[in-house]
Amino acid sequence: MAWTPAQVLAWLDEVEPRADGRSHFEWLELAPTAAPQAIQGAYHAIARTRHPDLFRAALPAADLDRLVRIYARVSGAYADLRTADGAAAYLRRVSAAAPPAATTSSPATAARRPAPTTPPPATAARRPAPTTPPPAATPPPAAATPPARRAAPTTPPPAGGAHEVDPARAMNPRALALYRRAEGALRTGDRATAILNIKMAIAADPGSQLLRGALAELTRA
Repeated sequence: MAWTPAQVLAWLDEVEPRADGRSHFEWLELAPTAAPQAIQGAYHAIARTRHPDLFRAALPAADLDRLVRIYARVSGAYADLRTADGAAAYLRRVSAAAPPAATTSSPATAARRPAPTTPPPATAARRPAPTTPPPAATPPPAAATPPARRAAPTTPPPAGGAHEVDPARAMNPRALALYRRAEGALRTGDRATAILNIKMAIAADPGSQLLRGALAELTRA
């Protein structure tokens, strides 16, 4: 069943406040034990109801940009979880990043612990101060002057034109797939779809200067 613009906006209002804290499974509205078939079905269900292409004419530009950014999170989650190996690797990363659980001991175990052998703070405080003055602090070495950075090009190439930069090296694979869709849309003359895909690619790889340059070229009056 298709979603209305009001439903999409309500969904955005719900998920945006903690977008950075949501797990891949939460983006797909699944439990962490979901099988690959369930992951695929969940992603396609979201695509049928919330894909930005469905609301290109129904939402204001600002809200469409919000949807592009959030839907890119959904696409990224699916890209990592779409296979059993990918899901297992993601769960390992999450498990390795989680802080270790605090261990507690019973009162009986605590009672059997030997008394500390170090003197209490009061005893340590009565120790005479050292008579030899500490050595003068050695000034830290001067920081090395960083090498001069190569200036970035001021006019990145457009999405559909000839250029010297290899797109596969200028963005991550997820953004590259959207970039290729934008190129295909341009070849058919569909500039609006090309712009939408470039925006989604930027949401997937915000640091790509090639993508930002392509968007500037496409939106130039």
